[in-house]
Amino acid sequence: MNKLMACTAAALAAQALGCGGGSGNDGPVTIALLAPKSGTLASVGTSFESVFNLAIDNINAQGGIDGRTLVGFTLDTKLAVDGAPPAGETFQMAVDQGAIAVVGPAGSGEVTSAYPVAVADKVPLVSPSSTAPSLSSASLDPPDDGYMFRNVPDDSIQGIAMSYYLGTKATVTFDNAAVIYENTSYGDGLRQSFVGKFTGAPINGTVDGSVQVSFTEGLADDNAADAVIADLTTRMNAAQNHPNVIVVVALEKDVVKLLNAWDRATDPVLKAATFFMTDGARTQGVLDGAPASVRGMCGTAPTFPVTGLAYNTLKTQFEARFSGQNIGDQPFAPNLWDAVHLLGAAMIQQGHAYPDEELGGDHLRDMITTASKGGQQINASQWRTLISDVRAGTDVDYDGASGPNDFDVVGQAISPYEVWCISNDGTTFEQKLFLNAQDLQNL
Repeated sequence: MNKLMACTAAALAAQALGCGGGSGNDGPVTIALLAPKSGTLASVGTSFESVFNLAIDNINAQGGIDGRTLVGFTLDTKLAVDGAPPAGETFQMAVDQGAIAVVGPAGSGEVTSAYPVAVADKVPLVSPSSTAPSLSSASLDPPDDGYMFRNVPDDSIQGIAMSYYLGTKATVTFDNAAVIYENTSYGDGLRQSFVGKFTGAPINGTVDGSVQVSFTEGLADDNAADAVIADLTTRMNAAQNHPNVIVVVALEKDVVKLLNAWDRATDPVLKAATFFMTDGARTQGVLDGAPASVRGMCGTAPTFPVTGLAYNTLKTQFEARFSGQNIGDQPFAPNLWDAVHLLGAAMIQQGHAYPDEELGGDHLRDMITTASKGGQQINASQWRTLISDVRAGTDVDYDGASGPNDFDVVGQAISPYEVWCISNDGTTFEQKLFLNAQDLQNL
């Protein structure tokens, strides 16, 4: 379905929301957020929506899209909910309701479903949290025609960060790992990246195939989690050398179930190993639901330069609006904030370069990359300056709360990573190691 057909099919909604970017240079401009507001990542979806709306308000308070109001709405992708429609169908719903660009979806499997629809409708998507390395391939099939962007580094980078820390930087280094992973593109992709980096030079660690245990995402209950841990226990005991670290690649609710299953277990070989987790575990739900026995255990996640003005603009606004909530506990919040602002900057540039056309389509797609790098650096607190610079013909470079946000030829950005640990009181995540993007590239 093309943009014109989508607008016609949703005429009433389109008139209210500004379908196709509005009429000429007037009217509101509409974007959508696709987020998992129910199911495995419901708390993440709620957090995403809060940051999404905050970003839109920040833009509108400083002049909008060169004077036009930016309007946003959220659709629930129902990630990991039985019977949920494919994310591609939800993406099409967003287009039918007038969105000329989409933030999300969250998961890599969802992005895989959605990006062909983005290409067909000429509606770019920017995912703040999809990390499967397979989506960064220059030979992606079907091709994304440049309509898919991800402003979070893929898991080939996280695999480097995990291996580097465990093998060289941990207080007590590790040389023999087991892996529990969800059998999704996220889980298997990150597993492969970690195993390849950990077993190669210079770490030369061991990850025996017999101690790599997969499970179906969305563990039904404690019994299902206990079965995964029991399987791992049997394999670890049978291994010639017992693993001293268990890497868990899973999302929030499954992580909580697995950690509690480990806590209930008594086998000495299993209990002698520590857990090491990934970005899917760096959520408030894990802090709330994990047993006290895993406090002090660590993981990796994309991070951001917390001392910079760009990040502190987000932090100040978020914590002022959502009293008692810490921006550092909101998963991928800087990436989502940046996704909205990148789209806004691209729209302003498109409107200046092509004043007689509707916003959206190929030119909006192209301007997203243009707005992400080169030119005068502008952060979210300088939106009026961005508008005036574009009006004056100055090339601008949106400088993000999550880092540079410079997109490469496959629409991928490389950002910093951190090693985080659960605090001793279990109330927050503490940053133990920061790796900037250049360091990761060098590794």
